[in-house]
This record gives sequence, C-alpha cells and structure tokens, in this order.
Amino acid sequence: MHFLKVSAVATQPFGYANGYLASRLFGNFRLCVALVFIGMMLPRSESAHGDEMARSDFHFGAEDWEVFGPGRLKLQERTGVLYGSDNGKTVWYFSAPAKFLGDKSFAHNGKFSFRLGHSEYMSNGKDMIKDWDVILESKEWRLRVGIRNLIPPWVGSTNNDLSLNEKSWTVIKGPGHGHAPTEIQMIRLLTSLSAIYIRGGYYEGHEETWIDSVLMTEGDHHVEKMQRKVNKHHHEPLKKKREEDERKRREQEIEMLV
Repeated sequence: MHFLKVSAVATQPFGYANGYLASRLFGNFRLCVALVFIGMMLPRSESAHGDEMARSDFHFGAEDWEVFGPGRLKLQERTGVLYGSDNGKTVWYFSAPAKFLGDKSFAHNGKFSFRLGHSEYMSNGKDMIKDWDVILESKEWRLRVGIRNLIPPWVGSTNNDLSLNEKSWTVIKGPGHGHAPTEIQMIRLLTSLSAIYIRGGYYEGHEETWIDSVLMTEGDHHVEKMQRKVNKHHHEPLKKKREEDERKRREQEIEMLV
C-alpha cells in the first residue's frame, strides 16, 4: 500500500504539478496585492517625514516660475537651470508656481531647499544690497514672513536648506512684526500659501542669477494632531468674512423696509 501511494504521487503529470504550484503562487500574489491596497486605504498615524511635496528641477522649462519685482527683468531656462537677470539696481525675486502654494500645512517642521548662484554680476564697487532673501506670504491671513542674510556676498553659488518652522523666520507683515511668528501663525500661513519669493537681485549693477533644485518636504508631526490644529485655526478669516457679509445683508434688508 505504501508503494502504491508513492507511485501515485510520482506518476502525477508534470503539467498538473506546475498548475498546482502556479495556482498557489497566484493566490499568494492576490493576497499580497490585497494587503498593499488595504494598507494604502488606511489613514496614516504619522506624516511621511521628508517626503517630497513639491519640486522644480527645470529639466523641461521654467515650470511656471515667474519673476517678481520692479525694473526690466528677464526669465529663461537653460540646460536645466532657471535664470533671471536685471539691468541695474533692483531687488527682484523668483516667484514659485502653484504646486508650491495652497494648503502646505504638512510642510510645517519640514524643509524648503534650493540652489542659487550668479553666472555674472556687477557690484559697481558697492556692497551687496540688504533685503529679505526668501519670503513666504498668505494673503488670506494678511501675513508675510521672511529670512535675511541667507546668501553671502561675493559667492558664486550656495546650497540653501531652510526649516519651515516658526523659529527660523521673522514677521514682515502682520501681528508680531519684527519678531518670530507664533506656531499658530506659521501653521495658518502654510495652510494658505499664496506666494513664495526667492531673491534674485543682490547687486547694484547688471546681474544674472540662477536657481535650481527647489524642493519642499514634509515635517515630522503626527497627521491627526496637525489636522486638529489646521481645523481649529484655518477657517477663521473666512468665517469672519461670512459673518460680516451676513451683517451687511441684514442691514441692507432693514434699510429697504424702512
């Protein structure tokens, strides 16, 4: 009897064994796919610290970046680098496109980095112009913060790695002018970013400034905690505007009835 059992197994067609093995492997594959899909659907308890939120490498053009400031300014992309230039003493900025703006609350405690340099400049024998090197703005909150003294004078290029937290910035416009923003102010600003400006104009004479490898990454906070902060503080301006509009509407109705 033992011989018969062994013989029965040994005489199974080769195709049958392959089919059985294939069905087991396919079943395991489907299980893995299902588990991955379920994992993707589950809410994250923590944000992915360091994950990319927005990037510009300029391999395929200017990527909707613009120049912002007075004077005759030019913008062009060459060999994967974005160039801006001026013809005299003026402070101007590279202005970030929409993919860096809007609700970027999860960038709080993250990073904003870029490379910046000069292919040519004329100082006309004067020191570098003092001004804000990077500016973040929220029109909704009427808040603007900036960083000074980031780019050293007379240096060809720099790698810049900025922390997106309240300790690194100074309020230019809004409550607390001249001081570091509060955590609430910084979160509010990042929930409704309307502009990011990176300075390109530094010297008295003609200059050509380039920018490359612009990157915004997520912070290391808990998702649920950050969402609670955003929900608590984000909609106040809109709420006040709706209340003011409703008050004016009622006043107009009363005037019409009088």
